Amino acid sequence: MNVYSIPPLITAILSLGLGLFVLGRNRKSKLNWTFASWGFLTAYWQGCWTLLFNLSHASLAEVLARLGYSGIIFIPIVFFHFVVEFTGAEDRRRLSYLFYGLGAAFLVATWNGTSFVAGTYHYSWGFYPRAGELHGVYFIFLVFMLISGLMVLAQARKQSKDQPTKVNQINYVFVSTLIYSLAGMDFLANYGLGYYPLGLVFTNVHACIIAYAIIQYRLLDINVVIKRSLIYALILLTLLIPCYVIVIEGQKYAFGQLSYTFSVVILFLMTIVGFLFPKFRFKTEEALERALFKKKADYRETLLRSSKEMVSIVDIEQLSNGLIRTVARALGTEKAALYLLEEVKGTYNLKARIGTEKEPYDENILLRDDPVVETLQRRQEGIVREELEILREEADAQKTAERMINLEAEISIPIISKNKLIGILNLGHKEGKEIYSNEDLELLSTLANQAAVAIENARLYENLKQSQDTLRRADRLSSLGLLTAGLAHEIRNPLVAIRTFTQLLPERYDDAEFREGFQGLALKEVDRICGLITDLLSFARPSKPNVAPEDMGDVIEGIARILETQAKEKGVEIVRDFGANLPKVWIDREQMKQVFMNLILNAIQAVKDGGSIAVSTRVYSRNHAGETGQFVQVEIRDSGIGIPEENLEHIFDPFFTNKDGGSGLGLSISHQIVQEHGGYITVESKLEKGTAFFINLPTGKPVRLVGNGRAQGHEANLSH
Repeated sequence: MNVYSIPPLITAILSLGLGLFVLGRNRKSKLNWTFASWGFLTAYWQGCWTLLFNLSHASLAEVLARLGYSGIIFIPIVFFHFVVEFTGAEDRRRLSYLFYGLGAAFLVATWNGTSFVAGTYHYSWGFYPRAGELHGVYFIFLVFMLISGLMVLAQARKQSKDQPTKVNQINYVFVSTLIYSLAGMDFLANYGLGYYPLGLVFTNVHACIIAYAIIQYRLLDINVVIKRSLIYALILLTLLIPCYVIVIEGQKYAFGQLSYTFSVVILFLMTIVGFLFPKFRFKTEEALERALFKKKADYRETLLRSSKEMVSIVDIEQLSNGLIRTVARALGTEKAALYLLEEVKGTYNLKARIGTEKEPYDENILLRDDPVVETLQRRQEGIVREELEILREEADAQKTAERMINLEAEISIPIISKNKLIGILNLGHKEGKEIYSNEDLELLSTLANQAAVAIENARLYENLKQSQDTLRRADRLSSLGLLTAGLAHEIRNPLVAIRTFTQLLPERYDDAEFREGFQGLALKEVDRICGLITDLLSFARPSKPNVAPEDMGDVIEGIARILETQAKEKGVEIVRDFGANLPKVWIDREQMKQVFMNLILNAIQAVKDGGSIAVSTRVYSRNHAGETGQFVQVEIRDSGIGIPEENLEHIFDPFFTNKDGGSGLGLSISHQIVQEHGGYITVESKLEKGTAFFINLPTGKPVRLVGNGRAQGHEANLSH
């Protein structure tokens, strides 16, 4: 076999394999079919050339050359068709059909005399087709197709500027097409210039890039690909060239002659090994670890999986306990302790521990000047007690090692955020007193990095909740101010009647009618005052969050009674219509009272004199995204001024308000409270006709409560 026929044979096999592979990924796709057709035609062309370079008869070589060109003619045409399918350029589809027609004409010319193939050349590396008169026309045709294809790609890239993934795929095809155009240097040999046809190199690169662009959804940035490819090629050449020179010189020294076939095969094998070794190395290493060191592979997977899961935990206590348990279980450590920085005090407080012998554990706080803290802050990497003890000359190392003994720690891992030590993970001996390896420390450092992110997230969430609670208290106090002003007037009226009765009572004590009439009136007014004050105190008194099944009508009635004074002052009537036999709803009563207080107060302020507010409750079933859920719906409808349509989507935004002196927090806080109970609020409004708020709360029991007692999720009937 001619040594020069090996490269086209390899190209034929590669093109055939890529074509079959891409076609196998999606046989119904026209895109995959056009690329596969291109691969099959390329394999046919290179296969013909493999045979051509091994022939010794000119007449047979000419026939094979014509056979080869019968496929070559359609390769660029099929590729242009691929570009049309890839970009979805329907307006260029007719052009591709025209190209197929011209290709058929060139095919006829290939077998018609010498107009296209005018015999063959015989070079040192084998036979090669001689160009006829029409070959130059075909070359112009190729250039036109290349430019047309690049223009289609450029236009598609411009139209897809808002789709980064698509743009990146187009970049792949564009770059690969430019690379493929370099294969045109093979035409030099058609015109008597005896250069070996190296265009197959660019054909192979082009095929691999296109196949990657089709198959991969998540593409590497094309600039990164080019940079990596150049670096990899330079490294490969730097290693291969000296080795190949040694092979050549070794042949001459050992055998006294040079075998081209053997040399090319060795070069090919070296290249294959260079490309495949990194991939096989990692896969083999992983397989051996699983077979021989299954326990180590399992604990590594456990730690890596845990590091990803931690980021989603927002409760600092749950995060700390989960981290300690995971590390102890994965590494088999006897003891573990986690310390986290307390910013206000400037100390590291014990957050979670496992297996410490000291009861009660008296190392609950580490100060900033603690040797372990100072060493970890300075090194910002894990420290091993035994390694520190080896450094006997260093006093700081000895102090740190002694302190680690007191803390029952064999290793200490820093948890760093923004170059600041925010936590310390101390671990005791592993099972069987095994030593901690470098791989253990690397994995624990990776886990610590993820833990740092998770801890910062949890603290941000905690601060956010505290801020929200502060805003809620401020909103409640604002509502109390409005209520107090109204209640002062409401209480003053009955007190006047009572005062008058007490003043007249001594004079008219003998008047039985006066005494009995005013006594009944006074008792009635006193009861009314007591009821108002009780409701007000119930709303004002801070209480711990407590989720329990509540009757929604009862909750709303208590708020409506308090606000009736406000309503009467404006001549507004509050009408109740509570549904019968409604299921109870699991809510925090005090928080929901704040919601209804905000909404009814807003309604009173929006209604003109003589208007009305209707508060009603009912069972409401919702079907959303294929899921159904049952809710208790509270409707608060007023006949007020309404909300402009452009403001409807902003009314729940914090600090958005149209009222003079309003804080803009009431609706935002109400919306958040309802969401935390697993419900949602909708609103309808028309200018000068009124507004209706619909508060929907699920009837199912909460699945769990977060740290501050608020409900999150429900066992059933939760469909949003």
